[in-house]
Amino acid sequence: MERIINVFDRIAYFSMTGMVLIVVASVLGRIVFDITGGGLNLVLPGSIELVSYALLIMVFSSLPRAVVNGLVSVDLLLAKLPRVVRQILERLWDLLLATFTTVIGTLFFHKMMIMFERGDVSQDLGIPLFIIYGILTLCCACITATCIWLAFSSQRQENPDY
Repeated sequence: MERIINVFDRIAYFSMTGMVLIVVASVLGRIVFDITGGGLNLVLPGSIELVSYALLIMVFSSLPRAVVNGLVSVDLLLAKLPRVVRQILERLWDLLLATFTTVIGTLFFHKMMIMFERGDVSQDLGIPLFIIYGILTLCCACITATCIWLAFSSQRQENPDY
């Protein structure tokens, strides 16, 4: 499972790097445009669209690692509970999150099929939208698999803060 999560880590890193490069290129293009008084237009068309999709993919592809490392939780109550109860609640949380991401992934899959059948593309660059929804569907499948793996893993790490 760790190998699959590492693949999604790389997708998140690639998306983040792409976002940074697109934003830097866009800002530099606008500076050149302003300096030349509009004579030289190096502004990237569709940069907002690309950054939006890269952000969406980055968030979803980084969630499997976030699930493994621990999502944000309020530990005021958990710290007072016995270890066995905490473990049961954490495993229950993993199963609930797996159910939620399965539902979201199924919705993304159906949307992907609709986008594929209709041939929908993005507004500025004409990116086929079924690709974006397909990537999100795969991310949700990985999040679900990670949650199930953690819920039934006998080597689950205990939070050192307890």
